Amino acid sequence: MGVPKGFKGLRFACGCVSARRDGCSEPWAGVAKHKLINNGTKEEILNLAAQEPRTISQLAGALGLSAASVHKHVSEMIGSELLRESEEWERRHPAERYYEPNFPVLKADERDEFEALCSEMAERMADLFEKRRAQLERALAKSDLAARGFTFPDLAQYLYARTQRGARGLLEERGVLPPPRKHRNGAKWVFWAEEPEADARD
Repeated sequence: MGVPKGFKGLRFACGCVSARRDGCSEPWAGVAKHKLINNGTKEEILNLAAQEPRTISQLAGALGLSAASVHKHVSEMIGSELLRESEEWERRHPAERYYEPNFPVLKADERDEFEALCSEMAERMADLFEKRRAQLERALAKSDLAARGFTFPDLAQYLYARTQRGARGLLEERGVLPPPRKHRNGAKWVFWAEEPEADARD
């Protein structure tokens, strides 16, 4: 027995938890859904290449793996557009191919430039959500959800995510945010990473 005919299926909290191709997704969900970094070695390669561009032999040496094994991972990651050749490093070392992440990796000092503005916007959004809590609770009380025993804490994360996604959709429509881009392997995603703080814990 499958999903009833005409029923498009549930939209989960993040599209990356669903086997369906489309639906409600965060812009990075395609990376998880297409299992582009489903391997610890690929993640280690990205971490090493983010520190500075590296050759396959340098990556292999750092990871204690064969060059052939690393070459396979690197080829797959170039195919999925997670890695790219570093033009700057190859100009300096024309006999070698160097690889770097093909998405922004924000270093701590670079984040500092945005931190105050992002914190201010986050605080405004949090204040607005908190200010509207009573209205949200009244709307919930009028719904069948309340009759089924659900309370505001059960719905709070959904309501926040719905607000956040709605804002993202509006900003995409207005051209302020770019929508997820289709990559060579067919996956759609926008991705980034941040270097951890010097004193950060796991």
